[in-house]
Amino acid sequence: MVIDPAEAGTWEERVALLAAFRREQLGGDPSNREIAKAAQVAPTTMGKWWSGQRPQQVDQVVAWIGLVRSEASRQGRLDRYASGLLAEPVWRELYDEEGRRRAQLVGQAMQRQRALKAAEGAAPGMPVRALDPFVLEVHRAIAVDDAAHAGLPALPLYVPRQHDRDLAQTVEEVVAGGRALVTLIGGSSSGKTRACWEAVQALPDDWRLWHPFFVPREEVLGELRSLWPKTVVWFNEAQRYLLEAEPSLARDITAALHTLLADPTRGPVLVLATLWRERWHTLTRIPESGESDRHAAQRDLLTTVGTSLTVPEVFTDKDLAALESRAALDARIAQARARALGGAVTQYLAGVPDLLSRYDRVPEAARAVLDAALDARRMGHGPDLDQDFLEAAAEDYISRSHWNQLPQNWFSQALSYCMEPCRGAIAALERIRPRRGEPKPDKPRYKLADYLEQHSLTTRGHLCPPASLWEAAVDHAGNIAPANLRALGLAAEHRGLLHVASRFYAAAAESGEPAAAQYLASLLGQAGRTEEAIYWWQRAADSNHSGAVAELVARMLEEAGLTEEALDWWQRAADAGNPYALDRPGELFEALGRFEEAICWWQRAADIAKDEAAMASAYIAQGARLLVKTGRVEEAMDRWLRALEADDFMGSLMTDLPHELATMGRVEEAIDWLRPRADAGDAKALKILRQLQHVGDNAPRDVIQKPAKEDRAEDAVPERQTTNVTDAPLAARQAAARLLEEGRVTEESIDRLHRAGAAGNHHALELGSAVLCLTGRVDEAIRWWQHAAEERDSPGTSYTSAARYAAKRTAKLMYETGRAEEAIRWLQSRAETGDVDAAQEATRMLMEASQTTQALNWLKDCAAAGQPYALAVSVQLLADVGRTDESKELQQYGWNPDGAVAKPWTAIPEIA
Repeated sequence: MVIDPAEAGTWEERVALLAAFRREQLGGDPSNREIAKAAQVAPTTMGKWWSGQRPQQVDQVVAWIGLVRSEASRQGRLDRYASGLLAEPVWRELYDEEGRRRAQLVGQAMQRQRALKAAEGAAPGMPVRALDPFVLEVHRAIAVDDAAHAGLPALPLYVPRQHDRDLAQTVEEVVAGGRALVTLIGGSSSGKTRACWEAVQALPDDWRLWHPFFVPREEVLGELRSLWPKTVVWFNEAQRYLLEAEPSLARDITAALHTLLADPTRGPVLVLATLWRERWHTLTRIPESGESDRHAAQRDLLTTVGTSLTVPEVFTDKDLAALESRAALDARIAQARARALGGAVTQYLAGVPDLLSRYDRVPEAARAVLDAALDARRMGHGPDLDQDFLEAAAEDYISRSHWNQLPQNWFSQALSYCMEPCRGAIAALERIRPRRGEPKPDKPRYKLADYLEQHSLTTRGHLCPPASLWEAAVDHAGNIAPANLRALGLAAEHRGLLHVASRFYAAAAESGEPAAAQYLASLLGQAGRTEEAIYWWQRAADSNHSGAVAELVARMLEEAGLTEEALDWWQRAADAGNPYALDRPGELFEALGRFEEAICWWQRAADIAKDEAAMASAYIAQGARLLVKTGRVEEAMDRWLRALEADDFMGSLMTDLPHELATMGRVEEAIDWLRPRADAGDAKALKILRQLQHVGDNAPRDVIQKPAKEDRAEDAVPERQTTNVTDAPLAARQAAARLLEEGRVTEESIDRLHRAGAAGNHHALELGSAVLCLTGRVDEAIRWWQHAAEERDSPGTSYTSAARYAAKRTAKLMYETGRAEEAIRWLQSRAETGDVDAAQEATRMLMEASQTTQALNWLKDCAAAGQPYALAVSVQLLADVGRTDESKELQQYGWNPDGAVAKPWTAIPEIA
């Protein structure tokens, strides 16, 4: 989204603009490591800064902004917008203002505390001593024989582990008056919720626990904002509120938690959250360059405001030894100690081994229901699964021969089988029963066992669901939350199922999901379906009045040759505050020969930009230039003077007026108009006169001279060295040959190159690799590149550009030494982890080996696994081998779930 920097009123808003500028305009440069080095902080600190955390010292801000400004200058991106965004004085002022704002929090919090004390009625939540662990979603434990089970407590005896001790320390600090958010991260049934339960038992009796799961949806925010001190906020399965909720609700909940934890008078307060590893990664990962940062606020909450603890999947030897003393007192513990494989004690107690065994041996119809439910969740459906949806979705999971033999009540039989508890602890599916006051659905709804759901991410992650699941989801779209419809659309789009994706996006847009129309418009634009893309961009703009969306519509209309319509949208973008839109209408009016409209527009642009003197001056000067073009010299000179008054530098530099005057043969007329004013002491008029003296009546030339290179401050900054990926290996090989010829290569020098390359010195890596190859140590060079290929900005994020380059160099060395198949396998393995460069290179190698069919089949497998690049690479491959019609059809219509190219379809709804 394009926003005028002047409108970014808070620290967080301006940092968000800076992040978008670096990502979208500078290709992600400078890197976090480079900024951290300049600011003298750890690279991990940059993630916190980009999330809105204020640096400790203003000098760190100056270093940060200065490096981005230098990079923008190097790339030629230091335009008016960037100059305003990267203005150091503004950042200094905003830094001080943020400090003052945070200092005021204490005073504001004291006022809220007085309001809380004056409030009437009971505090939200329940007393901690009145809680039921199973209501809080602690897993039930397995049952043993009746005699052994007699007299046992509902929960097995507990053995604290290291994460419990760390959590207990935090609880002590909170009870003493602190505020904390702790997220327990681990697999299903690893003991996350039980650990939270045990931590709550240590709280004093006057504490309360508030769980949003039992609050009507419309009251969640209100209660969260009114929580009293001495409250535990129970966010078990936190993805329900931060990831799977409607985006606006997720943002509001995140903001409310931020406020709760920042307010000193609302403490002591403890927020306990649990997440699977995969969902933690989704919420906290830093997006790639050009990718929207949809979870920035959640990432800041979880990683900057809060802390996290990892709950191990298995017990260590020390934990197992501690378990021994409990085994004599609890038969369930004794059985788990004896039978749990690999220390997976908590999973055994929750009945997980029996659950997985039951899943592997389930009858085909019941397995079809479970697989349909698992795939629906993988694709983005919400946790509540409608009965009719499951029945329809399961159909294509059953073989034709078995389908013909099924009884009429096959689905009810399958449901009954899936709902049987495993040893009294856990069932594959459980029916969701509404509580008092909750809306009752028309049809029963079911929820999957979370461990089975997590298990499917590994066992079924490579599979694309069949058509019946997608069709059932579309048919039951009215029972699916808009945010989940959008998620289903995104899952389909990543698998190249463009028609399926379009139907989900359209349904989400009709249901009020604000971003769905933009998603569909973007899909259609990438498919080359401009007319339909314009329709959906216009729909998006109707619900999203930002100037950025209007700009996208205007650009597409221009590309389609619809200039008049584009002009309307450019003006809408400008009215919505998009600074980039102020230039284009004037340029278009002029190109169409509509000078009067262009002159009026430039004046309007200057009025809109009146608070930005440099921009206003430039727009006034543009209008003056057109006045000369239409023969109105005196009006033009008057406007030029106004431009200089608005901003002396920009008014004199950002105009072609002298050139235009010379072209029209009107220089003397302008001089005659200006001279009396200059003689009367008007310094601006004198400045213009001096410029015009350089222009001859019969030899028009540009009088706007660029400052000499030595006078440009930005040129004093040394440019960062860049690497030409085509020439670098050759240059390194030539340098290595010279070193070897001169006898300057030793094991010690190779070791130094290795250490430097491992530390990120690209040139050392290239040179060392070349030396190794020339001395017959190719395998060693390959290992160097393989190590470099694993570099990521931070754990769990995407590969860096240097890592993607290293992966291609690895494959190239393999290929050059006759190991083509190994090179292709290496690239394919990389591509399957999301490396699009590796996918393109693997496809190219397969094509050169005349294995086009194999390449297409592999890319379909990548698409089935949800790799977004697979469709585009397949389209390019078909084009490269001369199958242009197939390429065009695939680009426009995508695949069907069965892998065939979809038949033509339309994304514009029919008007009845």
